[in-house]
Amino acid sequence: MANEQDLEPLLGVQQNRLGQTMSDSDGIDAKALAVLGANIAILIFIDQADLKAALWEFVLLYTPFALSFLLDMFSIWPRRYAGMPDVDDTPEYLNMDRQILILQLLADTEAAIHHNVRLNRSRMRACLLSVLLTGLGFLALLFIL
Repeated sequence: MANEQDLEPLLGVQQNRLGQTMSDSDGIDAKALAVLGANIAILIFIDQADLKAALWEFVLLYTPFALSFLLDMFSIWPRRYAGMPDVDDTPEYLNMDRQILILQLLADTEAAIHHNVRLNRSRMRACLLSVLLTGLGFLALLFIL
């Protein structure tokens, strides 16, 4: 068969790409936890500063941090990432022809990458919005001080 291509190297590349999307999620967790830590530190400072502010100033001050906290929780909440198929779940893979198996694994890997990238994008958007809200809260704090 002269037209058959060896797709195994492509499968290896796609599996590495899948692993990269999984490790990207760890980076998002680290960023969200850093923002969460900064929020907590700022809120501790606000509570210890014993500010004499009006109610609207406290609302203006605490609202961005509360929203940022919610977005951080959304960012770090455990998600179900897609991985490679499990042989226990798909025993029919053991009976497939080699070329058909590689094609099926390529399709499964591509679907998992697409799913994981979509999850990472939504988590990263929430994390970036959380950073923005923390910045706005910090500016409100500077305004009130």
